Amino acid sequence: MVDLREIAKKALEQMPPEARFSPEDAQVIARHKDLLLSWSEEFVQAFYDTLFAHPPTRAVFREGERPEREETLRGWWRRTVEGPLDETYFAWMAKVGLAHFHRKVENPMMLAMTDFANEFVSTRAASMGFVELTAAFNRLMGSVGVVIVYSYDFFQKLALHNVVGMEPALLGRLSLEEARSLLEKLKEQG
Repeated sequence: MVDLREIAKKALEQMPPEARFSPEDAQVIARHKDLLLSWSEEFVQAFYDTLFAHPPTRAVFREGERPEREETLRGWWRRTVEGPLDETYFAWMAKVGLAHFHRKVENPMMLAMTDFANEFVSTRAASMGFVELTAAFNRLMGSVGVVIVYSYDFFQKLALHNVVGMEPALLGRLSLEEARSLLEKLKEQG
C-alpha cells in the first residue's frame, strides 16, 4: 500500500528549508500551547462560518454535517497545538489530502483555509507581540498546505492509474507533453 510518511517527506523536501516547518518552530508552538488552545472554539466557529458563507465551499458538505466536521477540526486543532508535530503528524496531513480528494474539496479551497488558519493565529499573536509564534505558525501552515496538496495530487494520479491502468511515469510524460502543447497555444493567443 501507500506509505503516507514517505509522501509527506517527499512533499516537505521540495520546500526551501527557510520556508519549511522546523523543530524550532515546534518548540515555539509548544511554548504557546495554552494560548492557542484558548482560541479553539473561536477558531472552529470562524473556520466553519467562513466555509458555510461561501456557496462553493458550502456545497462540499451534506445537510446537518457541520457539527461532525467541527468536532474533526477541534481534534485537528488540539493535535496541531499539543503536538508532536513530527512525521506521524505530517503523514496524517497526507491522509487529509486523500480525504479532500475523496470529498471533492478543491486545492484552492484547502489552501484558502490553511491561509485562514495562519491568518487567524498570526493576527492574534502579532497583536500580543508574539512575533516568533506568528512566524512559526506561518511555516507550519505552509508545510501543512504543501503536504495536503502534494498528497491530493499523488492520490489523484494513483486513482487514475488504478482506473486506466497507465503507469504513472507514462501518464506524467504524456501530461507534460500536453501541458507543453497547451502552453504553446496560449502563447500564440498572446
